Amino acid sequence: MRSRRPCVKHFSHSHPLRPVEVKEEEELICSGCELDLSGSAYRCRKSSSCCDDFYLHRSCFELPKVLQLPMDHVSGHQHPLLLLDTPPKEDDDDEYPKFVCNACGDYGTGFTYRCSSTSCQSFNLHVTCAFLPNTIKHVDHQHPLSLFSSSTSLEIKGISFTCDVCRKQVPQNCWIYYCSECDYGTDLACTTTTNNNTYSVLPAGGGGRIQ
Repeated sequence: MRSRRPCVKHFSHSHPLRPVEVKEEEELICSGCELDLSGSAYRCRKSSSCCDDFYLHRSCFELPKVLQLPMDHVSGHQHPLLLLDTPPKEDDDDEYPKFVCNACGDYGTGFTYRCSSTSCQSFNLHVTCAFLPNTIKHVDHQHPLSLFSSSTSLEIKGISFTCDVCRKQVPQNCWIYYCSECDYGTDLACTTTTNNNTYSVLPAGGGGRIQ
């Protein structure tokens, strides 16, 4: 349904965007976070083949351009992160620029939070991973799970970390949700997909997440 609210500009797109309400059955993808889109969103007002698929979640539209992670963040990263609409092309052979997220280990081609320092510009986060809470309640476990780096578990246990949901080994330095009392943990994918996005942020948790 078309909104009568005025069009707005966003740094990631050359044309004005208009607010829209997207239905789940439309099966659209956000051009920012690359996830399924429904609810309040923005789309390009131009009717052209190059812009027909440009949509943004309202939450992706409102992302801060500069993000400072907390001092005690699991990543240990202290430099400001800059929001980029597309990752820099680092290899001339790559047809499409992409990045590897330091949190989940997956590739991304959309919005990324990238370190502003020239000394560590290989540090990238999906916008959803950048706002993961410090503590969650998972439906498959009785205790709260805390955000850790898998490298921390490796140092403590001396072994590779394996997700207790999918049984896959977690790449070193990627993030996990972990209960130290039960030695139970999940990778980020199983926390959000196997759990059907039903975890809740506890009062002691961190910075929230993209809705």
